Amino acid sequence: MLPDQAKKPNYHHYLEGGGEMGGLIRAYDWSKTVIGSPEQWSQSLLTTISIIISSRFPMFLWWGPELIQFYNDAYRKSLGDEGKHPAALGQRGEDCWPEIWDTVQPMINQALTGGDATWCEDELLPIFRNNQLEDVYWTFSFSEVKDVPGQIGGVLVICSETTEKVQANRKIEKTLAELADSESKIRYMLDDAPVSIALFTGPEFIIESANKQVMLEWNKGEEVIGMPLALAFPELNGQPFFELLDTVLATGEPYYGNEVRGLLKQHDKLEEFYANFVYQPMKDSHGKTKSVLMVANIITEQVLARKKVEQAEEMLRLSIESANVGTWRLDIETNMFFASPRMKELFGYGPEEEISLANTLDQVHEDYRQQVADAVMKSIKTGKDFSVEHPIMCRDHQDTHWVRALGRLYPMEIGHPAHFSGMILDITEQKQDEIRKNDFIGMVSHELKTPLTSLNGYLQLMMLKLKEPDDLFIASCLKKANVQVKKMSNMINGFLNLSRLESGKIHLNMENFDLDQLIREMIEETNPTLQQHTISLHSCEAVTINADRDKIGSVVSNLLSNAVKYSPKGKKIEVSCRITELAAHISIKDEGMGIKPQSLGKLFERFFRVETKHTENISGFGIGLYLCSEILEHHGGKIWVESEIGIGSTFHFSLPIIN
Repeated sequence: MLPDQAKKPNYHHYLEGGGEMGGLIRAYDWSKTVIGSPEQWSQSLLTTISIIISSRFPMFLWWGPELIQFYNDAYRKSLGDEGKHPAALGQRGEDCWPEIWDTVQPMINQALTGGDATWCEDELLPIFRNNQLEDVYWTFSFSEVKDVPGQIGGVLVICSETTEKVQANRKIEKTLAELADSESKIRYMLDDAPVSIALFTGPEFIIESANKQVMLEWNKGEEVIGMPLALAFPELNGQPFFELLDTVLATGEPYYGNEVRGLLKQHDKLEEFYANFVYQPMKDSHGKTKSVLMVANIITEQVLARKKVEQAEEMLRLSIESANVGTWRLDIETNMFFASPRMKELFGYGPEEEISLANTLDQVHEDYRQQVADAVMKSIKTGKDFSVEHPIMCRDHQDTHWVRALGRLYPMEIGHPAHFSGMILDITEQKQDEIRKNDFIGMVSHELKTPLTSLNGYLQLMMLKLKEPDDLFIASCLKKANVQVKKMSNMINGFLNLSRLESGKIHLNMENFDLDQLIREMIEETNPTLQQHTISLHSCEAVTINADRDKIGSVVSNLLSNAVKYSPKGKKIEVSCRITELAAHISIKDEGMGIKPQSLGKLFERFFRVETKHTENISGFGIGLYLCSEILEHHGGKIWVESEIGIGSTFHFSLPIIN
C-alpha cells in the first residue's frame, strides 16, 4: 500500500530537511517503497531517520535489497568520489560498490535475516578518492531495523573511517617493536660488555641489575640481585664507596673515580683492587634521582705493574744519584737533546740551562772530539753499544775532567720514537790513577828494557863461543836463558805498548810488507820455544799490506803464544791465511780447553782473564788480547773468536790489503 497522498507533501518536505530535525535527507521515489499505511510507519522509521540525520557519526539506512535509502551529512565524506556515489541511492550494492561488496554483503545479509548485530573493526575496504583506489580502514556496526508490523525491513549501518588511527597504531607498534629490539640489543651489549655495570636503586642501593663482568669481578652469583649493597658487601663499610653513592643520590651529580683503591672479599680474604669508575645518577620524569648506574673498569694489574715500574725507576734514579752519574737522551727524529742536572754540572752548566749535543761535543777535548762524534754516529747507524772515555773542558772554569760515556740506540716502538740514550760518569780520579800507573809502567818498562837488552847480548855472545860446546849442560842452560829473556822482552814491550796506547801516544810506523812472510817468521821464532806442540801453516797466498810490521808481528806472536799456553801437551796448532778482494783473513786454531760463551764478549777488554781451574797456573796480565784488539783497530782491521768448550778456539783477525 502507498502512503496517503495528503500526507506525502508534509513527509516529503520533512525528508528534504525542512522539519525540526534539520540536516539533509536524500530520498528516491517513495511510491516504489512499501512500508505500510501512514499510521504504521511513523514511529519506528521516523525514530531511525532522526538518529541518522542528527548523528555526527557516518550512518546510512539500508532498506530491502537496495543499497541506501537514507544517509546523513557525516556519511557524505565517506562516499568517496562525489561524482559517483550520490547516484548510489536505491542501487544494488554489487552494482554500486563492487570493490567492497564481498566484504559488506555477508554482514548485511546476517542483519536482514535476523542474525545478531555485527561489529567489524578496522576493516580494510578500498574506495575511490581523487580518481584513484585508496586503502581505507573502517569500523562498522550493522543492526536490524523493523517496520511497523515488526518485520525486519532494513539495516542501520554506523561506520567510521579509522585509516589514520590504524596507520598511527602501526607506527606505534613499529616504534615499540624497534624499541623492544633496541632494548634487547642494548641489554645484550651491556650484559656482555667488557666493563663492570650495575644499577643501584633507592637509598639502600638495592642491586637491581648487574652484568656478567661485574659478577665476575665481585665473585658473586645471582643471589645478590635484589639485595642492599651494604648487605651483599659488608666489607665495603668504612671505604669511600657508600659515601660517594649517597652524595650522587642527594645531589644528582655524577662522580668520576680514577684509580680508586678498594678491598673486596675474595675466597675468604680481603684482596686489593684498583678501578676507574663513574657513578651516574638515573633520574625520573620529575628530575629526581632514584637510582645510580655504576660503570667500572678494574685496572688492578695495570696499576700494580705501573707501580712496580715506578718503584724500579725510583730505585734506578736513587742509584744514579748516589753514583753521581749523569744521564742523557737524544731524539733521533727531532735531534732534541735532553741532559740530567748532573750531566749539565759536569759540563759546567746550571740545572735550568739548556744544553745541546753540539754544546757537549764542543767541550770534548779536541784530540778526542772526532773520535766521540764518530762513535756516536756508528752506534746510531749499527745499533751497537756506545762506550768512549774522553776528557772534557768545563765551560765555567775550564778544568779538565775525564768521563766515560755509555749509551745505545733504542729502536722505535708503538707510541715511542727511536732514541739514543745513556749515561756519563766522572772517572777523573780513576783516569788520573791509570795515567800515573801507565806512566810508572812505561818508566819501569823502559828502565828494564836497557839491562835486558844487554843481558840478551851477552847470552848471544856466549852462544857463539859455544858453537862446539864441550859442556852440553852449559849449552842447554844458555838456550833456556835465551828463551826466558825473549819472554821477558815481549812482556816489557807489551807494557810499553799499553802505556803508549793509554796515553794516546802510540805510533804506527806504516810500511808495505809481505804478510805471508811475516807469519812464517813468527812461526819460526815461536818453534824454538815449543817442546810438545806443533804449529802447521796451511796454504797462505802472497799478499802485501800497508801496516806497522812490528806491531802486526806482535799480534801474530801473541795469538800463537796463547794457543800454546791454553792447549794441552801434544796438541797441534793450525795457522791459515785467506785473501779476499778487500782484506786478508788470518786464523789461528788450537785444540785447547775452549772459552765459555759468557766470557767471549769480555775477552778483548783490558786486564780481563778467563778464570778456571785450568788457568790457575798460567801466567799473564790480561793485556795481550786487549793490545791485539787496539792495534788492529788502529789499522782499520778487526779481531774475533769462535770457541767451543772442550774442543778448542779459533782466533781470527783481518787487515785491509793494498789494491
